[in-house]
Amino acid sequence: MGDFLENLFNHAHGAINHFPIALLFVSAGLDLVAEKRPNLRSTAWLLLVLGTLGAVGATVSGLLAHLAYEDDPTLLSAIDVHQYLAFATTALFAFLTAWRWHSLRLGSDIGGTRVYLALALLGLVVLGVTGFLGGNLLTEYGIGVRGITR
Repeated sequence: MGDFLENLFNHAHGAINHFPIALLFVSAGLDLVAEKRPNLRSTAWLLLVLGTLGAVGATVSGLLAHLAYEDDPTLLSAIDVHQYLAFATTALFAFLTAWRWHSLRLGSDIGGTRVYLALALLGLVVLGVTGFLGGNLLTEYGIGVRGITR
């Protein structure tokens, strides 16, 4: 059972993390085009919620996966940058989700406003860098690759 759980922790992050990336990018894209097609705004909202929940799951699974590398300072320093950016990304999209939920409860949708879209774009940039650095952990350091996974 111990090997199963260790294997699950080591590979769950790689299986989960692509969903929030795709969902959050499509959500922001739909908000951008929803000015001409307002019916897309509710889909953008749904994808924002699902993407944010997925980001929380990806962050938690990443925290669990990195525990196997706690004893290697070189790997840990590379993981830490990715991890802190993931925290920032998740926090920003959680804020956008809460803000949008609040505006919807008040009878409006801030999804198409300039401030919202600017923050979403910032979130996508940070998300992209986070994903890029996560990919580097795999390709440059071999983290999570069979034979290297601890």
